[in-house]
Amino acid sequence: MTTRTPFRIGIIGAENSHAAAIAKEINIAGTPAGFAVTHIWGETAEFADKTAKAGQIPKIVSDPAEMLGQIDGLMVDHRDGQYHVAAARPFVEAGIPVFVDKPISTSLAEAREFLRFRRERGVPVTTLSSIPYQSCIGGIRSQLGTIGALRTVHLNGPGDPHSKYGGIFFYGIHQIDLMISLFGIQAESVMAMVNGSTLASVVSYPDGLNVMIGMPGVKPFSITALGMDGAFHETIKMDASAYAATTELFTTMFRSRIEPFDDARMLAPIAVLEALRESVATGRKVSVPPVV
Repeated sequence: MTTRTPFRIGIIGAENSHAAAIAKEINIAGTPAGFAVTHIWGETAEFADKTAKAGQIPKIVSDPAEMLGQIDGLMVDHRDGQYHVAAARPFVEAGIPVFVDKPISTSLAEAREFLRFRRERGVPVTTLSSIPYQSCIGGIRSQLGTIGALRTVHLNGPGDPHSKYGGIFFYGIHQIDLMISLFGIQAESVMAMVNGSTLASVVSYPDGLNVMIGMPGVKPFSITALGMDGAFHETIKMDASAYAATTELFTTMFRSRIEPFDDARMLAPIAVLEALRESVATGRKVSVPPVV
């Protein structure tokens, strides 16, 4: 009887807690089967060592390029999304599929160009927040369908529009990715207001739906929805294994080389966040740029 060689995954970025969490999911929990996180590069030696020990990752590299030829798939996991595309490009060039642990970039133009680049190379890439894939979201979708035409939805959660890790992009990606997952890519305009380290903003959709994005800086994430026939409020409960669904999505892509999302779905959160960043800077209403 032969044993199948595990699909080897490398991680770029050890500062973010997600690196250790996903390594634990794969290397310690053993789900999904047939994969192993084998290499990691960290922003500092301390970050790399801590994450490698927590996730039982056997190899720490001093340069991400050392992973080329040694891995079959890559996870890019900087805390600041401005570094993601530069980290991923050499691996896409080498034909290695890449999961970018949100956001794919903090620039819509850069994200669009990167997806064009990966399309030319025929290499699968995906990016996502874990929030839309928690088990409770199915129940939230069902409740949204029972309260009539939606007028206002409030999404709230942690974050700081002045974060050194990319400002509104750092935690805002979670709420915006959930918004896009629930209501689609057709957001038209945004208006943001910042008071100290808190943010209140409105994302306008067609047909009169306004989605309020709040960063009061407190956990947990939550949703409040008002429709013509009712309302509800729910805390977004994280699964006991909060990264299991995320890991299943990107490892399935690694094996199948079939992307779970199209370009528009991956670019839409970046377009909204870019518009919100401009609104924060100018204090004005900003149109959401088209993604395709």
